[in-house]
Amino acid sequence: MKITDIQEQKRKNRVNVYLDERFGFGAAKEILVDFDLYLGKELAPEEVEKIIKQDQANKALQKCFRLLGLRPRSEKELRDRLKEKQFDPKIIDQTIKKVAELGYLNDAEFTRAFIEMKKSKGRIAIRLELRRKGVDEEIIKDSLAKYYSGEEEIESALNLAQKKLRTYKKLPLLKIKQKLSQYLASRGFGWDIIKNVLRQILA
Repeated sequence: MKITDIQEQKRKNRVNVYLDERFGFGAAKEILVDFDLYLGKELAPEEVEKIIKQDQANKALQKCFRLLGLRPRSEKELRDRLKEKQFDPKIIDQTIKKVAELGYLNDAEFTRAFIEMKKSKGRIAIRLELRRKGVDEEIIKDSLAKYYSGEEEIESALNLAQKKLRTYKKLPLLKIKQKLSQYLASRGFGWDIIKNVLRQILA
């Protein structure tokens, strides 16, 4: 197969490569340099397949970097987004491995940052969110123990309850307790924390 035309795409930095007067494949401009592609060059089918796979690998890696540039992600989150874009499973595995080797993917570090960001919630809610993000249970357990102390959780629940109490102050005491309990439970705080907080603010 001979390269008979190379046309720029509307998308920035990408081209369409034509083989024997027919569309062959799309690729990033850097691929032209990496594989020394030019008009008139002859390509074997296995070379074309290799070029397409390399272009897909580059696209998958760039997708990961764009996602990580917005916020930290767990491994499962990145995998799921690459699956949505229908990348080949082998390319997904290779990409995740490369991102991790480059130091941009670490579920333990992601979990630490996530906990720090979510301290207005209780441990139960944080644990459930991390599970949904595919973080290993041991990492969740260790990270919560290290980065979210019982005192911090009580303080978070207390702050939330004090703010909410203002909207309930005209209600009977029993109703206030019920409302605050339901609210704190919905924020992921356990019953021991809730009892502690109610005792403090309704004393």
